[in-house]
Amino acid sequence: MRIEVKKLRHHPFNSKVYLLSDIDNLKESILSMGLLEPLIINKENKVISGNRRLEALRGLDIEYVEVIVKDLKKYEEPIHIISHNQQRVKTCRELINEIKVLHEYYSNGRGRKRDVNIDSRFTTRRFIANEIGMSDGNVYKLLYVDEVFSELIDIIDSGGMTINQAFIESKRRKIQNSINEENKNNITKVHSKKFQIYNKSSLNMSEISDQSIDMILTSPPYYSLRNYGTKDQLGLEPSIEEYLENMIEIFKECYRVLKKNGSCWVVIGDSYINGSLKSIPHKFAIKMMEQNWVQRNCIIWNKTNPKPESVKTRLGSSNEFIFFFTKSNKDYYFDVNSIREPYKSSKENGIKSPRHHNIKGSFQRHTPVIQNPLGKVPLDFFQSAKQSIGIGKKTGLKDLEHIAVYPKSICYLPIKSCSKQNETVLDPFCGSGTTGSVSLELKRNFIGYDINSKFVELTQRRLIKKLNSLG
Repeated sequence: MRIEVKKLRHHPFNSKVYLLSDIDNLKESILSMGLLEPLIINKENKVISGNRRLEALRGLDIEYVEVIVKDLKKYEEPIHIISHNQQRVKTCRELINEIKVLHEYYSNGRGRKRDVNIDSRFTTRRFIANEIGMSDGNVYKLLYVDEVFSELIDIIDSGGMTINQAFIESKRRKIQNSINEENKNNITKVHSKKFQIYNKSSLNMSEISDQSIDMILTSPPYYSLRNYGTKDQLGLEPSIEEYLENMIEIFKECYRVLKKNGSCWVVIGDSYINGSLKSIPHKFAIKMMEQNWVQRNCIIWNKTNPKPESVKTRLGSSNEFIFFFTKSNKDYYFDVNSIREPYKSSKENGIKSPRHHNIKGSFQRHTPVIQNPLGKVPLDFFQSAKQSIGIGKKTGLKDLEHIAVYPKSICYLPIKSCSKQNETVLDPFCGSGTTGSVSLELKRNFIGYDINSKFVELTQRRLIKKLNSLG
């Protein structure tokens, strides 16, 4: 059937979902090859399939065009429009529009009545993903980004980031919104027989008496990397020097409360400022030693799942540092047998004494090395995955997550080697409560400080859940 072009109209749904793009190239194609397929319209002369072609025909002043008229119900027309655009290359914005329409259509059962081949095991999202040729994971991520950080959709379409990168940034924004200080609770402290948590800065730990803490394990906010939603927080100072000064003031208080034979373990990462790595962890370690702390180890924590980086002018970053400090060179508690590891081989291929050159150039023979039946001493290198987001969800706080959670795996060695059962572990930046959770698991007591009341609530719930699981 032929109809006058001037009688045809764009379907309003098409304008809501798709852009009328690349019309000039389409005009050239129609001039050289003609219109290869008829337009599909409804009884009201609205175009179901061929809205771009209609625009091109108008630009070419073509008067008549072949059409096929379909008798469709109103609610069916959007689905047919989407179906006829399956082979089209679409932007993420257009895909989101499709997903929303299909979700409304299939979730109310209309699609399931029409399509008898739908596998009943498919969720609505999975079926929609199959319909538009996208993984159901990416369907979820696009909808999440559109809801939380919609501006990123246009950046994806411009090639500025991938769907996954936009999803990660959107999760960070949602977490940041959830910890905003404007929503601060009235929690000031939490007490139980096995743990205490204080909603205040650890710059003044007046609740703790001198030399009463057996060990400290903590990870302070890294410089210029995170916003924890509170005023005057550590890590957002105008300069690295001011950041380090504030850190040292807090660790002076840690020095006061730590026993003479106690130890302090600090997990800290570096920062790139204006493209330059600033060696902040090592500057911190030097300042600690200037305050009479003794550095026993500088441990490399190699993350097996580091954050992806789109760098092209340097190597990717996968390491952070763990510093082991004491108050004395010799008189401190360290139970090496509690952390020994199995030898790779138990065979003794001859007991040999290691020999080394001294500064005069001659050999020095040392005590023979014999395998300890309890295992070998661990080296100053930890390798584990970084903790993914999900602590809040696991503790029943679906709308609250911590931005930077270190894994439990790096806590066991410090706590086991530098404290005994029923002794007290302190974390002056307790965050999501990982140090506390492992402390309770290893039958230690725990004291934590955090300036964000929502993190105090998160830690409280996590530790109560841990105690319940231990019976």
